Amino acid sequence: MRIVVSGYYGFGNGGDEAVLEAIVGALRARIPQAQVVVLSAAPDQTKSLHGVAGVSRTTGALPAIAGADLFISGGGTLIQDATSARSALYYLGLLGLATVLARATMVYAAGIGPLRRGWLRMLATEVLNRVTLITVRDEDSRRLLQELAVRRPVQVVADPAFALDPVPATEVRDLVGVPRAPRIGVALRPWRDGGFLEPLVDGLRAACREIGAEVIALAFHPERDLAVCVQAARAMGGRALAGLSPREMMAVVGALDLVVGMRLHALVYAVACGVPPVGLSYDPKVEGLLTRVGVRRLLPLPSLTAEGVRREVRAAWDERHAVRARLAAQAVSLREAALRAADLASILLASRAGGKEG
Repeated sequence: MRIVVSGYYGFGNGGDEAVLEAIVGALRARIPQAQVVVLSAAPDQTKSLHGVAGVSRTTGALPAIAGADLFISGGGTLIQDATSARSALYYLGLLGLATVLARATMVYAAGIGPLRRGWLRMLATEVLNRVTLITVRDEDSRRLLQELAVRRPVQVVADPAFALDPVPATEVRDLVGVPRAPRIGVALRPWRDGGFLEPLVDGLRAACREIGAEVIALAFHPERDLAVCVQAARAMGGRALAGLSPREMMAVVGALDLVVGMRLHALVYAVACGVPPVGLSYDPKVEGLLTRVGVRRLLPLPSLTAEGVRREVRAAWDERHAVRARLAAQAVSLREAALRAADLASILLASRAGGKEG
């Protein structure tokens, strides 16, 4: 049995690698006999990191998809045109091919949208109406599919990374150090002209003075994020961490007292580990996650002010004990929801196998 997985894999983005690790782990637990093949920008690296067969996401895609028992698109926000039309066209193109060449197809815990271009919206409707099984990670994605007139049943699950387990805290103790003071994690990425950084740093610096906290900047996609993380950390007398595996980064987040994040998976890890999050909202997925867990600590980047940052971070600090208790219950249900996508994939494959045998 062969399962082919397509996503933004092999590019060094810690969030996407966390999604892949969680998907592969969940599938292996349920379908141990399956061979998992991943379409990757760095096939050898993907094979080494995840113990799967890695093939080129360009030249290796067609041979891998042909005859596959299941083609999975996801997770992550793949079908969107916020950055360019190319991303949505690539993933919809592969999914469309798979509806013809593979035995079954699945959208796995994906974020969908935004889709602004009319022709891409029509293409998405056409392709997704041919997919065997659709699961999305949030309610906003379900609503967009409904708006696009996707008639296939759509099930809302949760981001696959909610099913990850961090490495033991002892394995990251040297990275985070002895807690001499409260620790605030800041997960940044480049955005527009970088004008958000000055008010963010000024506001965080003021909040840290009031709380007596230190800052640890977390680079989830080092190639893109490290420079801005180092710049912010230096400005606040903190330090930056990069180059960690998904489970190591999750353990680091779990050792913090508060997380301020642009990167979605910094906030996913925070929720999963019961660490109060503050979202830096540059994309609807950030607001969507925090709304789902009932923690509406959001700082919209376009209107960011130093005083707004100070006030929101201080408020999150003051309510941290109550929020931790709420997140503990949320984390359990989100983990179950994340694993439900793998359950559905397993049921789909079993039903197809049973149909062939009958």
